[in-house]
Amino acid sequence: MTENEFKIFRDLIQEECGIFLGDQRRDFLASKVQKRLDSLQMKGFFSYYRHVTTGENKEELYSLIDSITINETFFFRNLPQFKLFTDKVLPDVISKKRRAGDLSLNIWSAGCATGEEPYSISVALYERIPDINNWKIKITASDISLRCLQSAQTGIYHEYKLRDVPIEYLPRYFKKDADRYEVRDFVKKYVVFDYHNLKHENGMNNTDIIFCRNVMIYYDMLEQKNLIARFRKALN
Repeated sequence: MTENEFKIFRDLIQEECGIFLGDQRRDFLASKVQKRLDSLQMKGFFSYYRHVTTGENKEELYSLIDSITINETFFFRNLPQFKLFTDKVLPDVISKKRRAGDLSLNIWSAGCATGEEPYSISVALYERIPDINNWKIKITASDISLRCLQSAQTGIYHEYKLRDVPIEYLPRYFKKDADRYEVRDFVKKYVVFDYHNLKHENGMNNTDIIFCRNVMIYYDMLEQKNLIARFRKALN
């Protein structure tokens, strides 16, 4: 991939989804574009660029963006952050809601990847809200990767993905099958998966808590500021 080829794809990806790939990521981007070329049996980066920037080939552009996103995650990733959520943030929000007589809770997992984060949030809610069945709860789990969203909806994970889950949670919230675990239906019921490009508005409002972790590191400063402004607008 030449410097000019790298720049047009880098700028296209940043324009479409906000992810910025620095010069050191040229080989990474070249390998991802080449795989898409091979899958379509096409030759030439410029030919592929013209292909994905033609209106009727938008789906292929989404496939390219999907391929360059990094979706490595697991349940209760970064335990100190979840401890802050369960021990401080959530009790404060719940207390204020009870005083206001508002038993509703809206949480947004922005950049949910394959679903481990929103399901972890749902488990945490069951652990911390004793009368959870009296509450109206919605966990919106959004991502730019359709492939990840499809995987997330199945709710089936290799046991390695649950390595930080407290052992007493496993039989309570998961069904085991060999080395796989399936999220139980009552945990799934609060989670709604949705395709969303964080570069754009999605109409979210009246949101109580937003999780956005390991996402903004892929944005430049301007995109980070724009995203923070959209989050602020979405919060109640």
